[in-house]
Amino acid sequence: MEASAKEGTFWQDDTPKDQSYAPLSSTILKDFGLGKENSRFVMTLDELRKSPPNIVVAKAIRRFGFVQNWFKKQELEKDKSYVMGLGVYQQLQSAGSKYLKNQQNKKLLKPSPIKFKNVYNPYEGQDLTDKTLLVFRTGGIGDLLFIQPNLIYLKSKYPSCKIIFACGPQYQPMVENWECVDEVTDLPFTLSKLREADYHALFEGVIERCREAETVNAFVLFTRWMGLNLPIEMLRPRQFPKEDKLDECMKLLDEWKLTNQKFIVTQLRASSPIRTPRPSIWLKLIDELTDRGFNILITDNPRQTEFVDLFIKEAKNKDKVFNFCSHSKSIDYTIAITSLASLVITTDSALGHIAESVGTRGYGLYGPFPAEIRLSTYPGFKWVNAVRDCAPCFIHSPKPCPKAGSDGFSPCYDNLNITQIIEDIEGML
Repeated sequence: MEASAKEGTFWQDDTPKDQSYAPLSSTILKDFGLGKENSRFVMTLDELRKSPPNIVVAKAIRRFGFVQNWFKKQELEKDKSYVMGLGVYQQLQSAGSKYLKNQQNKKLLKPSPIKFKNVYNPYEGQDLTDKTLLVFRTGGIGDLLFIQPNLIYLKSKYPSCKIIFACGPQYQPMVENWECVDEVTDLPFTLSKLREADYHALFEGVIERCREAETVNAFVLFTRWMGLNLPIEMLRPRQFPKEDKLDECMKLLDEWKLTNQKFIVTQLRASSPIRTPRPSIWLKLIDELTDRGFNILITDNPRQTEFVDLFIKEAKNKDKVFNFCSHSKSIDYTIAITSLASLVITTDSALGHIAESVGTRGYGLYGPFPAEIRLSTYPGFKWVNAVRDCAPCFIHSPKPCPKAGSDGFSPCYDNLNITQIIEDIEGML
Protein backbone atom coordinates (compact mmCIF):
# COMPACT_ATOMS: atom_id res chain seq x y z
CA MET A 1 0.00 0.00 0.00
CA GLU A 2 1.52 3.31 -1.06
CA ALA A 3 2.25 6.05 1.45
CA SER A 4 -0.81 8.27 1.42
CA ALA A 5 -3.31 9.92 3.73
CA LYS A 6 -4.35 6.42 4.74
CA GLU A 7 -0.81 5.74 5.98
CA GLY A 8 -1.03 8.63 8.43
CA THR A 9 -4.51 8.37 9.94
CA PHE A 10 -4.14 5.53 12.41
CA TRP A 11 -3.14 7.80 15.28
CA GLN A 12 -3.76 11.43 14.44
CA ASP A 13 -7.48 11.26 15.14
CA ASP A 14 -6.73 10.53 18.82
CA THR A 15 -3.58 12.57 19.40
CA PRO A 16 -3.70 16.36 19.69
CA LYS A 17 -1.76 18.10 16.94
CA ASP A 18 0.40 19.94 19.49
CA GLN A 19 1.19 18.48 22.88
CA SER A 20 3.96 20.96 23.63
CA TYR A 21 3.33 23.23 26.59
CA ALA A 22 5.28 26.19 27.86
CA PRO A 23 7.60 25.12 30.68
CA LEU A 24 6.40 26.04 34.14
CA SER A 25 8.30 28.76 35.93
CA SER A 26 10.48 27.92 38.92
CA THR A 27 8.01 29.96 41.03
CA ILE A 28 5.05 27.77 40.02
CA LEU A 29 7.07 24.61 40.58
CA LYS A 30 8.08 25.87 44.01
CA ASP A 31 4.43 26.63 44.82
CA PHE A 32 3.72 22.97 44.05
CA GLY A 33 6.63 21.79 46.17
CA LEU A 34 8.63 20.72 43.11
CA GLY A 35 11.90 21.75 41.52
CA LYS A 36 13.72 21.40 38.21
CA GLU A 37 15.32 18.19 39.51
CA ASN A 38 11.90 16.49 39.36
CA SER A 39 12.22 16.15 35.59
CA ARG A 40 15.58 14.35 35.67
CA PHE A 41 16.15 10.65 35.14
CA VAL A 42 17.34 8.49 38.02
CA MET A 43 19.15 5.16 37.87
CA THR A 44 17.16 3.17 40.43
CA LEU A 45 13.82 2.99 42.21
CA ASP A 46 15.57 3.80 45.48
CA GLU A 47 16.72 7.11 43.98
CA LEU A 48 13.22 7.81 42.68
CA ARG A 49 11.77 7.44 46.19
CA LYS A 50 13.93 10.34 47.37
CA SER A 51 12.29 12.99 45.17
CA PRO A 52 8.64 14.14 45.31
CA PRO A 53 6.55 12.72 42.44
CA ASN A 54 5.36 15.04 39.69
CA ILE A 55 1.87 15.12 41.20
CA VAL A 56 0.30 18.42 42.22
CA VAL A 57 -2.64 19.80 44.16
CA ALA A 58 -4.34 22.58 42.20
CA LYS A 59 -7.32 24.74 43.12
CA ALA A 60 -10.00 25.48 40.51
CA ILE A 61 -10.32 29.23 39.91
CA ARG A 62 -13.67 28.74 38.22
CA ARG A 63 -16.06 25.89 37.59
CA PHE A 64 -15.25 24.17 34.31
CA GLY A 65 -15.69 20.90 32.47
CA PHE A 66 -13.50 18.83 30.18
CA VAL A 67 -13.57 15.45 28.46
CA GLN A 68 -10.82 12.84 28.71
CA ASN A 69 -10.30 10.75 25.57
CA TRP A 70 -13.77 11.51 24.23
CA PHE A 71 -15.30 9.32 26.97
CA LYS A 72 -17.27 11.42 29.45
CA LYS A 73 -17.44 14.98 30.72
CA GLN A 74 -15.80 15.75 34.05
CA GLU A 75 -16.38 18.91 36.06
CA LEU A 76 -14.15 20.65 38.57
CA GLU A 77 -15.87 22.87 41.12
CA LYS A 78 -14.74 26.42 41.84
CA ASP A 79 -12.50 26.80 44.92
CA LYS A 80 -12.05 23.04 45.33
CA SER A 81 -8.57 21.51 45.31
CA TYR A 82 -7.79 18.56 43.04
CA VAL A 83 -4.94 16.08 42.73
CA MET A 84 -3.52 15.61 39.23
CA GLY A 85 -0.34 14.92 37.32
CA LEU A 86 1.83 17.91 36.49
CA GLY A 87 1.22 17.29 32.79
CA VAL A 88 -2.56 17.34 33.29
CA TYR A 89 -2.24 20.70 35.06
CA GLN A 90 -0.33 22.03 32.05
CA GLN A 91 -2.90 20.66 29.60
CA LEU A 92 -5.82 22.21 31.45
CA GLN A 93 -4.04 25.56 31.77
CA SER A 94 -3.28 25.45 28.05
CA ALA A 95 -6.95 24.71 27.30
CA GLY A 96 -7.94 27.69 29.45
CA SER A 97 -5.65 29.99 27.48
CA LYS A 98 -7.20 28.74 24.24
CA TYR A 99 -10.88 28.84 25.14
CA LEU A 100 -10.87 31.88 27.45
CA LYS A 101 -8.84 34.07 25.09
CA ASN A 102 -11.33 36.94 25.29
CA GLN A 103 -11.28 37.06 29.10
CA GLN A 104 -8.75 38.89 31.20
CA ASN A 105 -8.05 35.89 33.46
CA LYS A 106 -7.52 32.89 31.18
CA LYS A 107 -6.43 30.48 33.87
CA LEU A 108 -8.51 27.59 35.15
CA LEU A 109 -6.28 26.50 38.03
CA LYS A 110 -3.73 27.76 40.51
CA PRO A 111 -1.43 25.99 42.97
CA SER A 112 -3.20 25.01 46.17
CA PRO A 113 -1.60 26.14 49.44
CA ILE A 114 -1.53 22.42 50.32
CA LYS A 115 1.45 20.71 48.69
CA PHE A 116 1.04 17.13 47.58
CA LYS A 117 4.29 16.01 49.21
CA ASN A 118 2.96 17.10 52.61
CA VAL A 119 -0.09 14.82 52.36
CA TYR A 120 1.42 11.92 50.38
CA ASN A 121 1.97 8.78 52.48
CA PRO A 122 3.52 6.20 50.13
CA TYR A 123 2.52 2.57 50.46
CA GLU A 124 5.62 0.40 50.76
CA GLY A 125 4.28 -2.87 52.15
CA GLN A 126 2.67 -1.70 55.42
CA ASP A 127 -0.07 -3.69 57.19
CA LEU A 128 -3.41 -2.75 55.60
CA THR A 129 -5.74 -4.28 58.18
CA ASP A 130 -8.78 -1.96 58.38
CA LYS A 131 -6.87 0.64 56.32
CA THR A 132 -7.67 2.48 53.08
CA LEU A 133 -5.28 2.42 50.13
CA LEU A 134 -5.70 4.93 47.30
CA VAL A 135 -4.09 3.76 44.05
CA PHE A 136 -3.64 6.00 41.05
CA ARG A 137 -1.75 5.97 37.80
CA THR A 138 -2.02 8.43 34.90
CA GLY A 139 -0.90 5.89 32.29
CA GLY A 140 -2.93 3.66 30.01
CA ILE A 141 -4.50 0.22 30.23
CA GLY A 142 -1.21 -1.65 30.34
CA ASP A 143 0.00 0.46 33.25
CA LEU A 144 -3.15 -0.32 35.22
CA LEU A 145 -2.76 -4.03 34.59
CA PHE A 146 0.86 -3.84 35.80
CA ILE A 147 -0.59 -2.78 39.16
CA GLN A 148 -3.42 -5.28 39.41
CA PRO A 149 -1.59 -8.45 40.61
CA ASN A 150 -0.39 -6.53 43.66
CA LEU A 151 -3.95 -5.48 44.52
CA ILE A 152 -5.19 -9.06 44.17
CA TYR A 153 -2.51 -10.10 46.65
CA LEU A 154 -3.27 -7.27 49.10
CA LYS A 155 -7.01 -7.90 49.07
CA SER A 156 -6.38 -11.57 49.77
CA LYS A 157 -3.94 -10.84 52.61
CA TYR A 158 -5.95 -7.96 54.13
CA PRO A 159 -9.66 -8.63 53.42
CA SER A 160 -10.71 -5.74 55.65
CA CYS A 161 -8.74 -3.13 53.70
CA LYS A 162 -10.46 -0.73 51.34
CA ILE A 163 -8.83 -0.21 47.94
CA ILE A 164 -9.79 2.90 45.96
CA PHE A 165 -8.54 3.08 42.38
CA ALA A 166 -8.36 6.44 40.57
CA CYS A 167 -7.94 6.41 36.79
CA GLY A 168 -9.21 8.05 33.64
CA PRO A 169 -12.94 7.50 32.93
CA GLN A 170 -12.15 5.59 29.72
CA TYR A 171 -10.49 2.83 31.79
CA GLN A 172 -13.12 2.56 34.50
CA PRO A 173 -15.33 -0.04 32.73
CA MET A 174 -12.37 -2.40 33.12
CA VAL A 175 -11.25 -1.54 36.67
CA GLU A 176 -14.77 -1.54 38.12
CA ASN A 177 -14.95 -5.25 37.25
CA TRP A 178 -11.92 -6.15 39.38
CA GLU A 179 -12.93 -7.90 42.60
CA CYS A 180 -9.83 -6.55 44.36
CA VAL A 181 -11.03 -2.93 44.00
CA ASP A 182 -13.73 -1.54 46.28
CA GLU A 183 -14.22 1.87 44.69
CA VAL A 184 -13.30 3.53 41.39
CA THR A 185 -12.95 7.29 41.10
CA ASP A 186 -11.95 9.81 38.45
CA LEU A 187 -8.59 11.37 37.83
CA PRO A 188 -8.19 14.21 38.76
CA PHE A 189 -9.74 13.63 42.19
CA THR A 190 -10.35 15.90 45.17
CA LEU A 191 -7.81 16.64 47.87
CA SER A 192 -10.35 15.28 50.38
CA LYS A 193 -10.19 11.90 48.59
CA LEU A 194 -6.41 11.89 49.01
CA ARG A 195 -6.79 12.65 52.73
CA GLU A 196 -9.41 9.92 53.12
CA ALA A 197 -6.78 7.24 52.48
CA ASP A 198 -4.24 5.98 54.99
CA TYR A 199 -1.74 5.14 52.26
CA HIS A 200 -1.18 6.08 48.63
CA ALA A 201 0.21 3.96 45.80
CA LEU A 202 1.18 6.04 42.80
CA PHE A 203 3.64 5.13 40.08
CA GLU A 204 4.72 8.41 38.49
CA GLY A 205 8.23 8.09 37.15
CA VAL A 206 8.60 4.34 37.77
CA ILE A 207 8.68 3.72 34.02
CA GLU A 208 9.17 7.23 32.60
CA ARG A 209 12.03 8.52 34.77
CA CYS A 210 13.91 5.44 36.00
CA ARG A 211 16.70 3.74 34.04
CA GLU A 212 15.87 0.40 35.65
CA ALA A 213 12.74 0.40 33.50
CA GLU A 214 14.97 -0.15 30.45
CA THR A 215 16.07 -3.60 31.65
CA VAL A 216 13.53 -4.77 34.25
CA ASN A 217 10.03 -6.03 33.46
CA ALA A 218 7.30 -3.52 34.37
CA PHE A 219 5.46 -5.99 36.63
CA VAL A 220 8.64 -6.56 38.62
CA LEU A 221 9.23 -2.81 38.91
CA PHE A 222 5.71 -2.12 40.13
CA THR A 223 5.70 -4.84 42.79
CA ARG A 224 9.09 -3.65 44.05
CA TRP A 225 7.81 -0.07 44.13
CA MET A 226 4.97 -1.17 46.41
CA GLY A 227 7.38 -3.00 48.70
CA LEU A 228 5.76 -6.38 48.00
CA ASN A 229 8.34 -8.11 45.76
CA LEU A 230 5.89 -10.76 44.61
CA PRO A 231 7.32 -13.78 42.76
CA ILE A 232 7.08 -13.90 38.96
CA GLU A 233 4.32 -16.52 38.99
CA MET A 234 2.06 -14.08 40.86
CA LEU A 235 2.69 -11.18 38.47
CA ARG A 236 0.07 -12.03 35.88
CA PRO A 237 -3.06 -9.87 35.51
CA ARG A 238 -6.40 -11.64 35.75
CA GLN A 239 -9.87 -10.42 34.79
CA PHE A 240 -13.10 -11.77 33.35
CA PRO A 241 -15.28 -10.29 30.61
CA LYS A 242 -18.68 -8.93 31.58
CA GLU A 243 -21.44 -11.37 30.70
CA ASP A 244 -23.56 -8.86 28.77
CA LYS A 245 -20.57 -7.76 26.65
CA LEU A 246 -19.65 -11.39 26.05
CA ASP A 247 -23.19 -12.13 24.84
CA GLU A 248 -23.10 -9.19 22.42
CA CYS A 249 -19.77 -10.31 21.01
CA MET A 250 -20.97 -13.88 20.54
CA LYS A 251 -24.02 -12.62 18.64
CA LEU A 252 -21.75 -10.54 16.41
CA LEU A 253 -19.51 -13.52 15.71
CA ASP A 254 -22.62 -15.45 14.71
CA GLU A 255 -23.61 -12.65 12.29
CA TRP A 256 -20.11 -12.75 10.81
CA LYS A 257 -20.34 -16.58 10.58
CA LEU A 258 -17.31 -16.94 12.83
CA THR A 259 -18.92 -19.05 15.55
CA ASN A 260 -16.66 -22.04 16.30
CA GLN A 261 -14.00 -20.68 13.94
CA LYS A 262 -10.53 -19.56 14.92
CA PHE A 263 -9.92 -15.85 14.64
CA ILE A 264 -7.09 -13.47 15.50
CA VAL A 265 -7.67 -10.07 17.07
CA THR A 266 -5.29 -7.24 16.32
CA GLN A 267 -5.02 -3.47 16.71
CA LEU A 268 -3.19 -1.52 14.01
CA ARG A 269 -1.89 1.25 16.24
CA ALA A 270 -0.63 2.00 19.70
CA SER A 271 -1.56 5.16 21.60
CA SER A 272 1.59 6.78 20.21
CA PRO A 273 2.87 6.80 16.61
CA ILE A 274 6.36 5.92 17.80
CA ARG A 275 5.06 2.43 18.74
CA THR A 276 2.96 2.00 15.59
CA PRO A 277 4.09 0.01 12.50
CA ARG A 278 3.08 1.52 9.18
CA PRO A 279 -0.13 0.10 7.62
CA SER A 280 1.76 -1.51 4.71
CA ILE A 281 3.51 -3.81 7.22
CA TRP A 282 0.19 -4.77 8.79
CA LEU A 283 -1.26 -5.32 5.31
CA LYS A 284 1.50 -7.75 4.34
CA LEU A 285 1.13 -9.64 7.61
CA ILE A 286 -2.67 -9.84 7.41
CA ASP A 287 -2.62 -10.89 3.73
CA GLU A 288 -0.25 -13.75 4.56
CA LEU A 289 -2.44 -14.88 7.45
CA THR A 290 -5.70 -14.73 5.52
CA ASP A 291 -4.04 -16.62 2.64
CA ARG A 292 -3.55 -19.40 5.18
CA GLY A 293 -7.23 -19.33 6.14
CA PHE A 294 -7.12 -17.26 9.32
CA ASN A 295 -9.83 -14.71 10.07
CA ILE A 296 -8.71 -11.32 11.39
CA LEU A 297 -10.70 -8.96 13.64
CA ILE A 298 -9.33 -5.42 13.95
CA THR A 299 -10.27 -3.59 17.13
CA ASP A 300 -9.89 0.02 18.23
CA ASN A 301 -12.24 2.72 19.46
CA PRO A 302 -15.28 3.68 17.32
CA ARG A 303 -13.59 6.85 16.05
CA GLN A 304 -11.18 4.66 14.08
CA THR A 305 -13.96 2.80 12.19
CA GLU A 306 -13.63 4.77 8.95
CA PHE A 307 -9.83 4.48 8.89
CA VAL A 308 -9.92 0.73 9.46
CA ASP A 309 -12.51 0.42 6.68
CA LEU A 310 -10.03 2.14 4.36
CA PHE A 311 -7.35 -0.29 5.44
CA ILE A 312 -9.56 -3.35 4.85
CA LYS A 313 -10.30 -2.13 1.30
CA GLU A 314 -6.60 -2.60 0.57
CA ALA A 315 -6.54 -6.17 1.94
CA LYS A 316 -6.19 -9.13 -0.43
CA ASN A 317 -8.84 -11.26 1.28
CA LYS A 318 -11.37 -8.67 2.45
CA ASP A 319 -13.96 -11.32 3.31
CA LYS A 320 -11.71 -12.63 6.06
CA VAL A 321 -10.95 -9.26 7.72
CA PHE A 322 -13.57 -7.75 10.07
CA ASN A 323 -13.81 -4.27 11.56
CA PHE A 324 -14.72 -4.45 15.26
CA CYS A 325 -14.09 -0.76 15.98
CA SER A 326 -17.70 0.44 15.87
CA HIS A 327 -18.68 -2.33 18.29
CA SER A 328 -15.99 -1.47 20.87
CA LYS A 329 -17.96 1.30 22.55
CA SER A 330 -15.86 0.90 25.71
CA ILE A 331 -12.82 -1.13 26.70
CA ASP A 332 -14.90 -3.94 28.14
CA TYR A 333 -16.06 -4.87 24.60
CA THR A 334 -12.47 -5.40 23.51
CA ILE A 335 -11.88 -7.42 26.69
CA ALA A 336 -14.85 -9.63 25.78
CA ILE A 337 -13.89 -10.22 22.13
CA THR A 338 -10.27 -10.89 23.11
CA SER A 339 -11.41 -13.58 25.55
CA LEU A 340 -13.05 -15.39 22.61
CA ALA A 341 -10.07 -15.11 20.24
CA SER A 342 -7.55 -17.81 19.40
CA LEU A 343 -4.69 -15.30 19.42
CA VAL A 344 -3.92 -11.60 19.41
CA ILE A 345 -1.20 -9.87 17.43
CA THR A 346 -0.21 -6.64 19.07
CA THR A 347 2.30 -3.88 18.94
CA ASP A 348 3.47 -2.35 22.25
CA SER A 349 -0.08 -1.54 23.33
CA ALA A 350 -2.90 -2.51 25.68
CA LEU A 351 -4.21 -5.41 23.61
CA GLY A 352 -1.39 -7.75 24.62
CA HIS A 353 -1.92 -7.13 28.32
CA ILE A 354 -5.68 -7.58 27.95
CA ALA A 355 -5.07 -10.90 26.18
CA GLU A 356 -2.88 -12.23 29.00
CA SER A 357 -5.44 -11.11 31.59
CA VAL A 358 -8.21 -13.19 29.97
CA GLY A 359 -6.04 -16.21 29.12
CA THR A 360 -5.66 -15.62 25.37
CA ARG A 361 -2.29 -16.26 23.75
CA GLY A 362 -0.50 -13.49 21.91
CA TYR A 363 2.31 -12.38 19.63
CA GLY A 364 4.03 -9.04 20.13
CA LEU A 365 5.68 -6.74 17.56
CA TYR A 366 8.10 -4.50 19.44
CA GLY A 367 10.42 -1.69 18.36
CA PRO A 368 11.20 1.32 20.59
CA PHE A 369 11.03 -0.87 23.72
CA PRO A 370 12.22 -4.48 24.02
CA ALA A 371 9.35 -6.92 24.47
CA GLU A 372 11.05 -8.55 27.46
CA ILE A 373 10.34 -5.57 29.75
CA ARG A 374 6.62 -5.91 29.02
CA LEU A 375 5.88 -9.55 28.14
CA SER A 376 8.46 -11.77 29.84
CA THR A 377 6.05 -12.73 32.66
CA TYR A 378 3.47 -13.96 30.11
CA PRO A 379 3.87 -17.71 29.43
CA GLY A 380 1.33 -17.58 26.59
CA PHE A 381 3.25 -15.01 24.55
CA LYS A 382 5.91 -14.94 21.88
CA TRP A 383 7.37 -11.81 20.36
CA VAL A 384 9.84 -10.26 17.96
CA ASN A 385 12.01 -7.21 18.57
CA ALA A 386 12.79 -4.90 15.66
CA VAL A 387 16.43 -4.86 14.60
CA ARG A 388 17.93 -1.46 13.90
CA ASP A 389 20.96 0.50 15.06
CA CYS A 390 18.71 2.90 17.04
CA ALA A 391 16.40 0.25 18.53
CA PRO A 392 15.47 0.02 21.30
CA CYS A 393 15.42 3.78 21.85
CA PHE A 394 13.21 3.88 25.00
CA ILE A 395 11.54 7.09 23.84
CA HIS A 396 8.33 7.94 25.74
CA SER A 397 6.55 10.41 23.52
CA PRO A 398 3.15 11.11 21.95
CA LYS A 399 5.04 12.32 18.88
CA PRO A 400 6.48 10.35 15.93
CA CYS A 401 9.95 8.84 15.96
CA PRO A 402 12.69 11.47 15.39
CA LYS A 403 13.99 9.30 12.53
CA ALA A 404 10.59 8.83 10.90
CA GLY A 405 9.92 10.03 7.38
CA SER A 406 7.12 12.35 6.32
CA ASP A 407 4.50 9.68 7.07
CA GLY A 408 5.54 9.63 10.75
CA PHE A 409 5.89 5.87 11.22
CA SER A 410 8.81 4.39 13.15
CA PRO A 411 11.34 2.90 10.69
CA CYS A 412 12.50 0.19 13.13
CA TYR A 413 9.39 -1.86 12.34
CA ASP A 414 10.33 -1.91 8.64
CA ASN A 415 12.98 -4.53 9.45
CA LEU A 416 10.55 -7.10 10.85
CA ASN A 417 10.85 -10.53 9.25
CA ILE A 418 7.25 -11.20 8.20
CA THR A 419 8.04 -14.76 7.07
CA GLN A 420 9.41 -15.67 10.48
CA ILE A 421 6.48 -14.00 12.23
CA ILE A 422 4.00 -16.04 10.17
CA GLU A 423 5.86 -19.27 10.99
CA ASP A 424 5.82 -18.41 14.69
CA ILE A 425 2.09 -17.64 14.66
CA GLU A 426 1.22 -20.81 12.73
CA GLY A 427 3.19 -22.78 15.30
CA MET A 428 1.23 -21.16 18.14
CA LEU A 429 -2.10 -21.99 16.51
